[in-house]
Amino acid sequence: MPKQARPVVHHTPQGSPFVILAVGVVCLAVGLGIGYYFGRQAAQPGGSAAASAPDAAFIQNEASLRAAVQSNPGDLNALIQLGNLYYDHGRYRGAIEWYGKALDIDPKNADVRTDRGTSYWNLGQADPAIAEFQKALATDPSHAQTLYNLGVVYLNGKSNAAEAKKTWEHLLATNPNYPDRAKLQQEIAALSGQPPTMPAGAGQANATGSGVEDLLQKMQAKKQ
Repeated sequence: MPKQARPVVHHTPQGSPFVILAVGVVCLAVGLGIGYYFGRQAAQPGGSAAASAPDAAFIQNEASLRAAVQSNPGDLNALIQLGNLYYDHGRYRGAIEWYGKALDIDPKNADVRTDRGTSYWNLGQADPAIAEFQKALATDPSHAQTLYNLGVVYLNGKSNAAEAKKTWEHLLATNPNYPDRAKLQQEIAALSGQPPTMPAGAGQANATGSGVEDLLQKMQAKKQ
């Protein structure tokens, strides 16, 4: 993992297609979407001066999902999709708000909890991110994405290499099939002050080359 790496893309699946609304409601939502968005953005979750201007797809999808939530405030899927929508458009404050509403309904959803923590981290807020990751791990102690992200925040947000190393070691211990195992092992070795583990072929080549250099140095020493 590069030293400056941030948590990778959020973990929550995109789920099923958006809730199908009545034709008249959809038309109205699309027709008023732009005015609706800019008229209420400052007062609704996700208002952020740093976020880029929303595109037409964002406006349409957000209006449709809001309509679904207004119709059924307990629609967990729509709430998660709203969080994903805001996250994918870099509107992390809105993502935090919508993921929070989803977690009010399903507080043990480790995927959503991790995405909420990652949203905090993307805003530069390490402590709230760590708190969310720890809550996710209380539900699922071996959740790979949570453990990876937590290590990143410990390392880059808190300058705590020891906790990052401990967290990633736990990740590898509880996820034997972790796809980026080799890279993470190298990062752990670097944090431990050890030389990185090399592939078998490369290691043999390096050992041979080092041996040749040692012999040359000894031969020169004898000539002097």
